[in-house]
Formats: sequence, structure tokens, C-alpha cells
Amino acid sequence: MSYGVTKMATSLFYLVIAVIISPILSQNPGVKMRVTSTGIDYAEKVAKSALTTTLNTISLPDFNGKDGNLEYWLKNIRLGNVRVPDIDIFLSPAQRGLTMNVRNFGVDVFLDYRARYQLWFIPIDNSGGATVYFKQVELTVTVGIDQFEDTSPKLVSRSCSANIGDFDVNFQGSLAWLLNLFRGLFSGAIRDSIKNTICDKVNEAINIHGADTLRKLPLEADIAEKFVVDYRLLSPVLFTDRYLETQHKGAVYWKADRQSQIPFSPDVIPAWTESSSMLYLWMTDYVPRTLGYAAHTHGYLQYVISPDKLPSQSKSFLNTTCPDSACAGTLIPLLAEKYPNSLVTLTISSSKSPDVNITSNGLGLTLYGTLDLSTTSASAVVTANVVGTSASAVVTANVVISIVGTASVRGDRIVGRISQFRTTIDSLKSQVGDVDITAINRALDEGMNLILIPHMNAIADAGFPLPVLQDLKFQNPRIIYQDKSLIISTNVQYQGIV
Repeated sequence: MSYGVTKMATSLFYLVIAVIISPILSQNPGVKMRVTSTGIDYAEKVAKSALTTTLNTISLPDFNGKDGNLEYWLKNIRLGNVRVPDIDIFLSPAQRGLTMNVRNFGVDVFLDYRARYQLWFIPIDNSGGATVYFKQVELTVTVGIDQFEDTSPKLVSRSCSANIGDFDVNFQGSLAWLLNLFRGLFSGAIRDSIKNTICDKVNEAINIHGADTLRKLPLEADIAEKFVVDYRLLSPVLFTDRYLETQHKGAVYWKADRQSQIPFSPDVIPAWTESSSMLYLWMTDYVPRTLGYAAHTHGYLQYVISPDKLPSQSKSFLNTTCPDSACAGTLIPLLAEKYPNSLVTLTISSSKSPDVNITSNGLGLTLYGTLDLSTTSASAVVTANVVGTSASAVVTANVVISIVGTASVRGDRIVGRISQFRTTIDSLKSQVGDVDITAINRALDEGMNLILIPHMNAIADAGFPLPVLQDLKFQNPRIIYQDKSLIISTNVQYQGIV
């Protein structure tokens, strides 16, 4: 085999290997956003307002010159009364961006002039104001989205071209030589200057002001003060003929420990063809799963149900002695018998990372934990399957808490609420005689209803921010549940300064 053939075969081998392993090395997103053609249509309205504002602020440098017997000075040259009929914005996958076409818009140029014409030995002076009405102005701009080193999106102008058609001149005076002067200048140098200045201003609006705004897209967000969700981009923005899409990491970390390795990865997000809304945002189960993993590994999933945390009308529930009402002592008579006139404390601690289940029916969460019950008199402890449980333990058991919840969008945050729960206790061992598991279950359920569920709902109700710009407001968002992810389908309204 010749050297050339061998080299080609080797190259093909490595190419095949690269194709095979690339899906393995790539990471699926935990969060994904898609702007549809419907969203692009709305962007046309925002762009029209922004373009009008930008062009109305353009001013040009003073002009002066001499042409034979004619001298002229033009100053205070400025654009105004910009008339933008319609804007057409479409996706340009080859340029990795969007192209904006503006056709047949008009713009007026206002200026002050002074002119001097030498007729034989007689100087003729004229000064005043003039307005030049430009028609059939055209502008084509392609805007791309690249990335900064921190992966935040970087708005850039890839190209800009402007063209100016016919114009009319209105000035104070009726001297033919003055009219010819204006026609000559605005057919040449000044028209070229206006075209260049329009593109300069548009490029500045994109590369500076637009880029600064887009860079404010959050790369992370706090959750419950102890956690942070990573919204960094996994790859460059994807442009197709029908939508643009961003893919975000979506992992949640313990704030003080962002280097921990997560032992699982996001699943592939199912295909989606609906495009009636402007924006679709996928939140996969990877986000709550990593939140649960970080919470468990850092001891966050532990809660104490103690008398001091009970509402005033239920303070007596954790008493072992209660002659006129229901309490822990009536649910578990052995506690009342052995530890009369004592207070009971329940401590729930996670024993493994929670399971998260998102299906078309909604949200599910399963917590696995241990339950510790102690009294103030003898420090008796009911522990759920703790290795090395102390000799003072009264009862040991496992606890599983199954939760069903709902999600919704409030402002720029995703929030939740627990709609129902169920507790299961097993592997019970008792050192004070026979203890009814049902009684323990009722005590735990009551404690959860009074304290833990309201506490969890308060955290869920605070939610956490979504990766959207602060000035972008959701309009009529709705939640769609699908296998292993939920989708926020929404229209948007931009409320920032344009």
C-alpha cells in the first residue's frame, strides 16, 4: 500500500472514530430556549421602533468647499422625520444570524447654509435653512450572535449596506445656482456620507448597545439562597430557517461547592414542532434532579418538626400528655406511658438523593429519608434505619414521602406548589413494645401538614429566575408537561428602551 493511500486510510479511520464518539462526548442541554418565526415577527416591530430612534439621532460633520466662483458652508446637518414603513427580518442560517431588510423608507436632512457666488466683480451672498427630502432609502443589515469567553451571547453586526434613491430640495431662496449646488452635493459627497453614517450608527447600536443588553442574559441564578443554577451556553446559538435556539447547561450546584461531579447527565429532549408561540423554554428534569442531588449530598434535606415551630392553635400536638385533645401521646400511647408530660420532636433527614418524575400528567417527587423522634425527658429517639443507631433509640423505621406538584410562571420566575403528598413508613423496630406504624404515619402526616409542607411550599413559591432578559416580559405563558421535561410556551413583550 502506498504512503498516500495509507495516509488517506488513517484519516478516514480517525474521521469515523470522531463521528462515533462525538455524540458520547457532547452533552445534552438541561435547559433549552427556542425563538420561533412568530417571535421574529414581533422582533420586526421592536426593530422598527429602535431603527427610527437611532436614525433620528444622526448628525453629520460640517461641509465647506469651493467650486469655481462658488463658495459654500453647510453646518448643523442632521437627520430627522424618519419614516419606516415596514421591516422584514428573516433567519440566515448560513450567516448564523438574522437579516433585516428595510425598503422604501424616507428621511429628511435639515441644515443651515451660507453660499457666496462671484458674478464678475459683484459678490452675491445667500444664507438660510434648507431641507432635503430623501426617498426610496434602503437598508440591509445582518445581525449575528457569537459568544464571549464566558459563553454569554455576543451580538455582532456581520454586514450593513445602505442605498439612497431620489430626493427633493426645499430652501429659503430661489436662486438657480443655489439649487444646482444642493443637487450636486446631495447627489455625491453628502449622500455618500449619509449612507456611511447610517451604517455606522446601526453598527454602533448593534455592536455596543445591543450587545450590552444581550450580555445581561443571566448565566446563573440563585435558588433558595444555598444553590445556583448554571445557565451557561453549551454551544453556539443554533439558527435554522424556522427558529433560533440556545442550549444551556441547566445544572444546579451547592453555592459553596461548584466543583462537585454530578453522576448523571441530561436526557435528550423530545422533538417539538409547535410554533404558534413566540418563545418556548424547556426545563428538563435534570434541573430538579441536580438540585435534589446537591441538597442531599450537602445535608440540606433535613428538617426538624418541633413544638416551637407549630402554629399557636396546634402547639399541644407534640405533647405526650393531653387529656382534652389529640396529640402524640394519644397516637402513640407507649410514649405517654413511658414519657408523660414531655415534648416530642421529629427530625427528617434524607437517606439518598430524591427521585424526580416529570410526565405528561405533571410533576412528581419522591423523598427517601430517616425519621428521628425524641422527647425532652429521656432523649428517646425514633430513628429510621440509621447505621449505628444509639442504644437509646425507641423505634427505627424508613420513611418515603411521595409528592405531587404543579409548576407555573410568575414574572420571569418558575414557581411551584405541592398539591398532595403521601408518606410511607416501614422497617419499624421498637424497644418500648408494639408501636402501630399507622399511628407513626398519622403523627408524621400531621407534622408535615402543619409545618413541613407550608415550609416547602414557601420555597417552591419563591421559585427561581429563568434565563431571560429583565426587560422581556412573558405574555400568557402556559406550562406543557412532557416526558422528563416541561415546556413554557409563551408570547413576549419587550419593555426596554429602544
